Amino acid sequence: MSKFIVFEGIDGSGKSTAANTLAEISEDIFITWEPTDSQVGRLANKVAYRDASPYLELFLYLADRAEHTGEIKCELAKGHNVLCDRYWGSTAAYQAAHGVMSLDYLVNIQKPFVLEADITVLFDLDVEVALERISGRDDTSKYERKDFLEKVRRNYLELASAHGWETVDASRELEEVKQDVSERLASIL
Repeated sequence: MSKFIVFEGIDGSGKSTAANTLAEISEDIFITWEPTDSQVGRLANKVAYRDASPYLELFLYLADRAEHTGEIKCELAKGHNVLCDRYWGSTAAYQAAHGVMSLDYLVNIQKPFVLEADITVLFDLDVEVALERISGRDDTSKYERKDFLEKVRRNYLELASAHGWETVDASRELEEVKQDVSERLASIL
């Protein structure tokens, strides 16, 4: 039976690196991410680098997710395990950090078109460490500010508690984090 796995966390937490490592060691995992490479996903990603209304951002991410969920369903129906780097939790955690919409509203507005993951893993990391890890990037988004990311992290921790997500300490060495995640996934794969 195919499984749907989601990795969540702030930028610099190591979730993308862990996802890519799992893809290298397992042929049975289809890796995907959000925002996607679709037209809507690229537009949503572009908006992250400019000053735009939180509502515009939200609806672009929601449109991208609605289309993406259909693609995830297709892969699961083919018998593939799907690992998604960011899903509905990212939209809720990041958009609630703007302070315009509540976390509950952002969770509920997505319910009609999202899948429940078999396991969601939150890569939790102190914001200062995350910012240090991403400091060498050429482009940074408006989301990559300490005060904003602290709100995002709090939102993620609240979501993890409310929805029974697995939480890993992403401050450890990458090999330790990957081992921890692999052990957690072994219970469902």
